[in-house]
Amino acid sequence: MKLDASTSAFWDLWDLNCPLDISIPMQHGLKNPRAFSIDYPVFMSFQTGNFVGDMSKGSSCNVVGMQISPHGNGTHTECVGHIGYNADGQPGNGPNSCLKVNTVMSRFWFPVQLVSVNPVTKEESDPQYWITQKALAEVLQINGDRQAEGLVVRTLPNDSSKLIMDYSETSPAAFEPEALAFLASMGILHLLTDLPSVDPEHDQGQLLAHKAFWCVDSVVRNSATITEMIYVPSLIPDGAYLLNLMLPNIALDAVPSRPILYPLRSLH
Repeated sequence: MKLDASTSAFWDLWDLNCPLDISIPMQHGLKNPRAFSIDYPVFMSFQTGNFVGDMSKGSSCNVVGMQISPHGNGTHTECVGHIGYNADGQPGNGPNSCLKVNTVMSRFWFPVQLVSVNPVTKEESDPQYWITQKALAEVLQINGDRQAEGLVVRTLPNDSSKLIMDYSETSPAAFEPEALAFLASMGILHLLTDLPSVDPEHDQGQLLAHKAFWCVDSVVRNSATITEMIYVPSLIPDGAYLLNLMLPNIALDAVPSRPILYPLRSLH
């Protein structure tokens, strides 16, 4: 069945009263996941003159600011501007000239598939684990609807430690570049994963999986996004969902995000 969001029948498929939040809450301090040794989020009360934006200190209201780096501070969505490309599909020179997430999408609801995958090592002596093209092809054959515009990849084993995991210097699993080229060839526009990055932590700056997903060697896929550091509780079964990918209107190559899944109505 073709899933067409322009029809009322499409919306009737989904139970919009059963949201499943797969983002990780961001809060001040150490109770967050992080990667690449980026500092933890800092929330601070605004101060000017005698005013401190903290009612516990006698202020009339709370005024709190934040210092974060989305790439290392929890659930975030990034576009091809992350690897330096602009809106014309050409390499840019820096953050100001590259594509921003807030200009990438004109809609925010997409039919997606949730799959669970075991990363594997290619050699016993190699600490790097990979999500392979073979593994993705197998789970998509079992669970997939090829009309899906997005793919949510839950890695196994899966537990709530992902909510506060410090991935820095741990060589977390990553995607084979061939795996993401495969997803791009299938027309998957939005990839979501609980990994801190689709590429290895240390890859000499090659970012081959990012480049494969965004097809930078051919026609750059400017409308495609990658969302990293989600958490999908094990109670949510693999299968078809409707994704609401909520993004703030911030002009950066990556922004904090809140992806919400909605199950098929027939399942509830």
